[in-house]
Amino acid sequence: MANSIPTPPAKTQLPVEVIGCDLYGQQFFEDARTVTIHRGGVSIFLTNKLGPDSEVVLRNPENNEEAIALVVGQTSGDRSGHVYGLAFLDPSANPWRIQFPAAEEARVVHLKCSGCQSTATISLSDIELEIFEATRELIRSCNDCNAFMAWREPRRETAEKKPGNSPVQDPNPGTIASPIEERRKNRRAGMRTAACVRFSGVEVVVACEDISKGGFRFTSGKEYPQGTRMDVAVPYTKSSTNIFTPAGVIYCHKLPNGQFRHGVSYIKNRKSIGWDP
Repeated sequence: MANSIPTPPAKTQLPVEVIGCDLYGQQFFEDARTVTIHRGGVSIFLTNKLGPDSEVVLRNPENNEEAIALVVGQTSGDRSGHVYGLAFLDPSANPWRIQFPAAEEARVVHLKCSGCQSTATISLSDIELEIFEATRELIRSCNDCNAFMAWREPRRETAEKKPGNSPVQDPNPGTIASPIEERRKNRRAGMRTAACVRFSGVEVVVACEDISKGGFRFTSGKEYPQGTRMDVAVPYTKSSTNIFTPAGVIYCHKLPNGQFRHGVSYIKNRKSIGWDP
């Protein structure tokens, strides 16, 4: 009778090779070790910096099995590196062939968008729960803001004035899918095309690197700081009718060559956007 693979402890350090593009768009290959392993993902300490919602390939060097994973959060970090939470795009992925215990009931949390203040109830996966317990927030798409926002637990109101009263909550919070499920549906597609950015009445044609349903990424010699609101046309064709859409910059990073890489998310209105309120 074959020996069964033991159930892993919460913290399991196993070798892993990570292949992807860093925050600056540079391809990298890094030998690392896992920090924790879950049924649906892992947390890994990396010296390379990763952008939110980016994809990497994880490879078990012992059997060469691979899995594609999404960056769903960051739990800690310092000058030497960061611990990222990565969720498998394929829920059945198991590069280390670990025998996990029976799945426990999913943790459900009630969260509020830091932008528009709308509320939603989210069923967390195991790796999302690890991220949430470490940071007390999740970065996910908001339908009202039409951007990736920080979602946090609503602040509990004190009942000093009216003892015995429970905190006021939205009686009909929206029920939404797991952030991982949403990101699986809105995966970026690599596309080298032109985009036009209209800011303060000036239109600038930029190089668009990739596109998703919720936004795109572009590089430019001009810096547009995080939170900048603009109108964009993607794709853009000169001397033709182009439709401009309201959008906002959710991150901006300076590249070694002096250019700036921007992550842009479409918005439905002119409310503030960004990772923080």
